[in-house]
Amino acid sequence: MEALESEVSIGKIKPGHRLVEGNLCERFCVKRDTVRQVLRDLDQAGFVKIVRNVGATVTALSQKDIEQTYDLLCVLEGLAARVITPFVTPKQLKELEGLLTKMESTDIPSQFIDLNLEFHTLILSWSENERLIKFTDILRRNQKRFGTQSFLSPGQIEASRVDHRKVFEAMKQRKPIEAERSMRNHLLRAKTRLIKYMNKSL
Repeated sequence: MEALESEVSIGKIKPGHRLVEGNLCERFCVKRDTVRQVLRDLDQAGFVKIVRNVGATVTALSQKDIEQTYDLLCVLEGLAARVITPFVTPKQLKELEGLLTKMESTDIPSQFIDLNLEFHTLILSWSENERLIKFTDILRRNQKRFGTQSFLSPGQIEASRVDHRKVFEAMKQRKPIEAERSMRNHLLRAKTRLIKYMNKSL
Protein backbone atom coordinates (compact mmCIF):
# COMPACT_ATOMS: atom_id res chain seq x y z
CA MET A 1 0.00 0.00 0.00
CA GLU A 2 2.96 2.33 -0.56
CA ALA A 3 0.97 3.76 -3.45
CA LEU A 4 -1.46 5.30 -0.95
CA GLU A 5 1.26 7.35 0.74
CA SER A 6 2.62 8.35 -2.65
CA GLU A 7 -0.78 9.59 -3.81
CA VAL A 8 -1.15 11.70 -0.68
CA SER A 9 2.42 13.00 -1.06
CA ILE A 10 1.97 14.25 -4.62
CA GLY A 11 -1.49 15.65 -3.95
CA LYS A 12 -3.43 13.11 -6.00
CA ILE A 13 -5.53 12.54 -2.90
CA LYS A 14 -6.49 15.99 -1.66
CA PRO A 15 -6.55 17.30 1.92
CA GLY A 16 -9.89 16.70 3.56
CA HIS A 17 -10.52 13.48 1.65
CA ARG A 18 -11.81 10.70 3.90
CA LEU A 19 -10.06 7.34 3.52
CA VAL A 20 -12.67 4.63 3.96
CA GLU A 21 -11.25 1.33 5.21
CA GLY A 22 -13.63 -0.82 3.19
CA ASN A 23 -12.80 0.98 -0.05
CA LEU A 24 -9.08 0.64 0.61
CA CYS A 25 -9.42 -3.08 1.34
CA GLU A 26 -11.16 -3.59 -1.97
CA ARG A 27 -8.78 -1.40 -3.96
CA PHE A 28 -5.54 -2.89 -2.62
CA CYS A 29 -6.87 -6.44 -2.07
CA VAL A 30 -5.74 -6.54 1.56
CA LYS A 31 -7.35 -7.33 4.90
CA ARG A 32 -8.84 -4.66 7.14
CA ASP A 33 -6.12 -5.17 9.77
CA THR A 34 -3.50 -4.29 7.15
CA VAL A 35 -5.38 -1.14 6.14
CA ARG A 36 -5.71 -0.04 9.74
CA GLN A 37 -2.00 -0.48 10.38
CA VAL A 38 -1.13 1.53 7.27
CA LEU A 39 -3.50 4.31 8.32
CA ARG A 40 -1.95 4.36 11.81
CA ASP A 41 1.49 4.69 10.22
CA LEU A 42 0.26 7.54 8.02
CA ASP A 43 -1.29 9.19 11.05
CA GLN A 44 2.02 8.98 12.92
CA ALA A 45 3.84 10.48 9.94
CA GLY A 46 1.34 13.34 9.70
CA PHE A 47 -0.25 12.39 6.38
CA VAL A 48 -3.70 11.71 7.84
CA LYS A 49 -5.60 12.37 11.03
CA ILE A 50 -7.57 9.54 12.61
CA VAL A 51 -10.64 10.54 14.61
CA ARG A 52 -12.54 7.93 16.60
CA ASN A 53 -15.90 6.99 15.05
CA VAL A 54 -15.04 9.11 12.01
CA GLY A 55 -11.99 7.49 10.46
CA ALA A 56 -8.92 8.79 8.66
CA THR A 57 -8.87 12.06 6.77
CA VAL A 58 -5.99 13.44 4.68
CA THR A 59 -4.47 16.42 6.48
CA ALA A 60 -3.74 19.82 4.98
CA LEU A 61 -0.26 21.31 5.24
CA SER A 62 0.12 24.69 6.87
CA GLN A 63 3.06 27.07 7.02
CA LYS A 64 3.50 25.92 10.61
CA ASP A 65 3.88 22.31 9.43
CA ILE A 66 6.58 23.36 6.99
CA GLU A 67 8.42 25.42 9.59
CA GLN A 68 8.35 22.64 12.17
CA THR A 69 9.46 19.98 9.69
CA TYR A 70 12.42 21.98 8.45
CA ASP A 71 13.40 23.14 11.96
CA LEU A 72 13.62 19.53 13.10
CA LEU A 73 15.42 18.41 9.95
CA CYS A 74 18.09 21.07 10.37
CA VAL A 75 18.83 19.87 13.91
CA LEU A 76 18.83 16.15 13.10
CA GLU A 77 20.70 16.33 9.81
CA GLY A 78 23.13 18.88 11.24
CA LEU A 79 23.87 16.39 14.00
CA ALA A 80 24.43 13.63 11.45
CA ALA A 81 26.91 15.79 9.53
CA ARG A 82 28.82 16.63 12.71
CA VAL A 83 28.94 13.02 13.89
CA ILE A 84 30.22 11.56 10.63
CA THR A 85 32.74 14.28 9.69
CA PRO A 86 35.66 13.14 11.90
CA PHE A 87 35.32 9.59 10.56
CA VAL A 88 34.35 10.11 6.93
CA THR A 89 36.46 8.00 4.58
CA PRO A 90 38.05 8.95 1.24
CA LYS A 91 35.66 6.52 -0.45
CA GLN A 92 32.65 8.22 1.13
CA LEU A 93 33.91 11.67 0.17
CA LYS A 94 34.39 10.49 -3.40
CA GLU A 95 30.80 9.21 -3.45
CA LEU A 96 29.48 12.52 -2.16
CA GLU A 97 31.53 14.49 -4.66
CA GLY A 98 30.18 12.32 -7.46
CA LEU A 99 26.65 13.23 -6.39
CA LEU A 100 27.58 16.91 -6.23
CA THR A 101 28.92 16.76 -9.78
CA LYS A 102 25.62 15.32 -10.98
CA MET A 103 23.66 17.94 -9.01
CA GLU A 104 25.73 20.71 -10.56
CA SER A 105 25.07 19.43 -14.07
CA THR A 106 21.27 19.29 -14.04
CA ASP A 107 18.54 21.92 -13.94
CA ILE A 108 15.71 19.39 -14.13
CA PRO A 109 13.81 19.57 -10.80
CA SER A 110 12.85 15.89 -10.70
CA GLN A 111 16.46 14.76 -11.23
CA PHE A 112 17.78 17.27 -8.75
CA ILE A 113 15.26 16.19 -6.11
CA ASP A 114 16.38 12.55 -6.40
CA LEU A 115 20.06 13.51 -6.16
CA ASN A 116 19.36 15.84 -3.25
CA LEU A 117 17.60 13.09 -1.33
CA GLU A 118 20.45 10.67 -2.05
CA PHE A 119 23.01 13.19 -0.74
CA HIS A 120 21.15 13.65 2.55
CA THR A 121 20.35 9.95 2.91
CA LEU A 122 24.00 8.97 2.53
CA ILE A 123 25.15 11.30 5.30
CA LEU A 124 22.39 10.05 7.58
CA SER A 125 23.19 6.39 6.90
CA TRP A 126 26.88 6.94 7.68
CA SER A 127 25.97 8.26 11.14
CA GLU A 128 24.91 4.69 12.03
CA ASN A 129 22.45 6.19 14.53
CA GLU A 130 19.27 4.14 14.06
CA ARG A 131 17.02 6.49 16.04
CA LEU A 132 18.31 9.52 14.20
CA ILE A 133 17.73 7.79 10.86
CA LYS A 134 14.22 6.67 11.87
CA PHE A 135 13.07 10.10 13.08
CA THR A 136 14.53 11.84 10.04
CA ASP A 137 12.88 9.33 7.71
CA ILE A 138 9.45 10.25 9.12
CA LEU A 139 10.15 13.94 8.55
CA ARG A 140 11.49 13.31 5.05
CA ARG A 141 8.40 11.30 4.16
CA ASN A 142 6.23 14.23 5.18
CA GLN A 143 8.50 16.68 3.41
CA LYS A 144 7.70 14.97 0.11
CA ARG A 145 4.32 16.68 0.25
CA PHE A 146 5.94 20.05 -0.36
CA GLY A 147 9.43 19.01 -1.46
CA THR A 148 8.72 19.34 -5.18
CA GLN A 149 7.40 22.87 -4.69
CA SER A 150 10.59 23.86 -2.89
CA PHE A 151 12.58 23.34 -6.10
CA LEU A 152 10.14 25.37 -8.19
CA SER A 153 11.14 28.45 -6.22
CA PRO A 154 13.36 30.71 -8.38
CA GLY A 155 17.04 30.22 -7.56
CA GLN A 156 16.40 27.28 -5.27
CA ILE A 157 18.37 24.71 -7.27
CA GLU A 158 21.42 26.95 -7.65
CA ALA A 159 21.29 27.97 -3.98
CA SER A 160 21.00 24.32 -2.98
CA ARG A 161 24.06 23.43 -5.07
CA VAL A 162 26.11 26.07 -3.25
CA ASP A 163 24.88 24.88 0.16
CA HIS A 164 25.65 21.23 -0.56
CA ARG A 165 29.15 22.16 -1.70
CA LYS A 166 29.72 23.99 1.62
CA VAL A 167 28.64 20.91 3.58
CA PHE A 168 30.93 18.73 1.51
CA GLU A 169 33.96 21.03 1.88
CA ALA A 170 33.53 21.19 5.66
CA MET A 171 33.39 17.39 5.83
CA LYS A 172 36.40 17.07 3.53
CA GLN A 173 38.40 19.42 5.76
CA ARG A 174 37.37 17.43 8.85
CA LYS A 175 35.54 20.37 10.44
CA PRO A 176 32.54 18.83 12.25
CA ILE A 177 31.18 22.06 13.74
CA GLU A 178 31.35 23.79 10.36
CA ALA A 179 29.71 20.79 8.69
CA GLU A 180 26.84 20.94 11.18
CA ARG A 181 26.48 24.70 10.76
CA SER A 182 26.49 24.42 6.97
CA MET A 183 23.83 21.70 6.98
CA ARG A 184 21.61 23.60 9.37
CA ASN A 185 21.94 26.84 7.42
CA HIS A 186 21.19 24.99 4.19
CA LEU A 187 17.90 23.61 5.50
CA LEU A 188 16.87 26.86 7.19
CA ARG A 189 17.44 28.81 3.98
CA ALA A 190 15.51 26.18 2.02
CA LYS A 191 12.62 26.60 4.46
CA THR A 192 12.62 30.37 4.03
CA ARG A 193 12.66 30.18 0.23
CA LEU A 194 9.86 27.62 0.17
CA ILE A 195 7.59 29.66 2.43
CA LYS A 196 8.18 32.81 0.36
CA TYR A 197 7.41 30.89 -2.83
CA MET A 198 4.22 29.35 -1.43
CA ASN A 199 2.98 32.69 -0.11
CA LYS A 200 3.53 34.30 -3.52
CA SER A 201 1.63 31.44 -5.17
CA LEU A 202 -1.50 32.01 -3.11
